[in-house]
Amino acid sequence: MQIFFTQEFIDEVTLISKANSHSDCELSLIHSIFNKNIDEIKNTGTKRLGGDPNKNPFLRKRIETSNSGKSSGYRLYLWVFYFENNIYLLYIHPKTGRRSGTNLTPEKQKELVKTFKENRDNNTFIRTELNNKNKIVNAITKEEIF
Repeated sequence: MQIFFTQEFIDEVTLISKANSHSDCELSLIHSIFNKNIDEIKNTGTKRLGGDPNKNPFLRKRIETSNSGKSSGYRLYLWVFYFENNIYLLYIHPKTGRRSGTNLTPEKQKELVKTFKENRDNNTFIRTELNNKNKIVNAITKEEIF
């Protein structure tokens, strides 16, 4: 399974992680996405927002923080493409705190679909992986992302 980020996603995680209460954002992503298989990601704590459920669902996923559980965790918006075995992480926000938010508006969901298509058409998604220090890195340059 390959995991891709948009630059917007990276920027948002970077901002979220600056708050002490959300400094575990990268660890939460590793636990909820990088350490799971594609079916576990799709079937645990998700709601489908669009796309074909059997081919390419657009999902909202609850992910827990390392110390507080799902109630004060994050909402993650992602697109799963089964035939490619790819996951595209598009947006994240904490459920509590200064940068918290409610569910995305239909307008923001449409914006994410547009962002996905633009990144795909322009080949600007950033492929990621875990390094031997359990940090998320750019799969090509091997530079740590967060």
